[in-house]
Amino acid sequence: MKCPKCGKDMKSGYLQTTKIVAFNKRKHKISLNPECEDDVMIARKTFTGTDFPGFICKERGLILFDYKNDTFRL
Repeated sequence: MKCPKCGKDMKSGYLQTTKIVAFNKRKHKISLNPECEDDVMIARKTFTGTDFPGFICKERGLILFDYKNDTFRL
């Protein structure tokens, strides 16, 4: 996959995390539940971690991953 910022090849791998992952329209102290329709709860794993296949561009600091579908085949 090519980086949409610089056009160079991105490296494949996994975004790994524990507990809660959320993308919110604005910053919250604790992101346990989405507060508005633009907030997205990506993963909620209290006792185990989760991982998402994706791609990284270390040069531009960009990570791309699909949190709903397994479309990024590694």
